[in-house]
Amino acid sequence: MTPTVDVFVEPSGRRIAPFGDPVTETPIANRPLSAWQEQAFADGGFRRVDAITPPCLVIPDTLFCTGDILRRFVDGAAGGNAVLVLAESKHGASTTPVQPHVTRLEGKGWRFEKIRYVAGGDQAPADVVVEPQERVLDLPSLPYDLGQETIQIGIARDPLMTLHHWVHILWANQAAGGIELMRTPPWKWALRGLWAATRALSFNKWKVLGKLNRIGKGCDIHPTAVVEGSTLGDGVSVGPFSRVLFSTLGDGVSVMPHAQVDLSTVGAKATISEATVIRFSVIYPEAVVSQYLMQQCVIGRRAVTTGGSFSIDLNFEQDIRVPLDGKLWSTGQRFLGSAFGHRARIGTGFWLASGRMVPNDYFLVRDPCLVLAKLPEGLPTDKPLIASGPVLRPAG
Repeated sequence: MTPTVDVFVEPSGRRIAPFGDPVTETPIANRPLSAWQEQAFADGGFRRVDAITPPCLVIPDTLFCTGDILRRFVDGAAGGNAVLVLAESKHGASTTPVQPHVTRLEGKGWRFEKIRYVAGGDQAPADVVVEPQERVLDLPSLPYDLGQETIQIGIARDPLMTLHHWVHILWANQAAGGIELMRTPPWKWALRGLWAATRALSFNKWKVLGKLNRIGKGCDIHPTAVVEGSTLGDGVSVGPFSRVLFSTLGDGVSVMPHAQVDLSTVGAKATISEATVIRFSVIYPEAVVSQYLMQQCVIGRRAVTTGGSFSIDLNFEQDIRVPLDGKLWSTGQRFLGSAFGHRARIGTGFWLASGRMVPNDYFLVRDPCLVLAKLPEGLPTDKPLIASGPVLRPAG
C-alpha cells in the first residue's frame, strides 16, 4: 500500500488579470482549479496539511496537474530535499511560457522552483525530472500562416503547469481534455467505440463519434445539429444547423442556430449567438458571445461581445508577447486571441490586437464620428454616396 504523504499548498496571492478572481477559482473544464487539486491529492495519496512540517510536499496554489505526476516526483526524491523538473516535452514547451519561478534547464526540461519536497536538514535540493507521459501528434498547418507545414502537439497523460496569466486558462483547459483521453486504456476505448458503432448502426467514423457524447438531462438538440465527442450539462440547447465538436458545455448553455463550438469550454448559462464560431476558447458562465469568429480567447462572466468586432488571433512576424508583473513575456505562439473581463461589453466596429485584455466592466463603443447618423434628403441618386464622418454626402 502506498504511504500517505503530507502536502502543503502555498498561497501565492495570484489573481489572474483581467478577471481578478482568486486563482483557485479558475475554471478548467467547468471545474475550479481547487477541485482539480483536491482530486490530484486523492489520486496520488496525499494529505493536505496547514503548515510546512518536514517531510512534506510543497506546491503553489497556482498548480494544475495530476496526482500521478506528483507521486512520481515524491518517489524520485527518495526521502531527500528535491525540486521538480518537468521533462523535455511538447507539453512543457507549450505551457511553460509566461510562468514566474520556472527556469529552463538545457537538456533536462523546466525547473519549477515552487514545487519541492522538503525532507529537512541543510542538504541542497536535488533536481528530480518527471515525465508528462505525452503522445505527440503531427497536425497539418498552412505554411503561409505559421511558416511551417506541420504543427506538433503534445497530449499529456499527466500535465503539469502553474496558472498566472489568462493564456494559462486557455492552455490548462486544452490540457485537461487530454487527461481522460490518455488515461483510458486502449481496450476501454475499443469497447466504447464498438458500443457507439452498435448504437449508430454504422462504422462511419462521424456517426460513431456522434455516439460518444455525454449528454445531460433535459437537453434540446435539434435534429440538424451535429454534436460529436462532447460533454453537455443539463438543459443545454443546441439549435438548427449548429455544431459542437470536442467541447464541454455547462448547464443551461444555449448554442443558437448555425453557431459552431470547437474544442472549447463553455460555462453555465452562456450563449453562443447565431452564426458565431468559437474555437480553442474558454467562455465563463452567463457570457454572450456574438463575434463572428473567436479563436484562442477567454470571455469573462456576463461579458458581451457583439457582431462586427474582431479579435485578431495571428501574428505573422514574431511570437505574441503579453504583460505580467510589469514586464512583457513571450507566449512562444503566433496564434493567440484576447481576454475580455467580467461584464465587459464590446460594441461593433472594433479590431482588437492579439494578446490584449479588456478589463472588467469596460464598455467599448465605436467613435460616434465614425458612425453614419445624418442622411439628408434630396441627395443625388445617380452617383455614389459616401459617409463623411457621421454625415452622408455625394462622392467626389
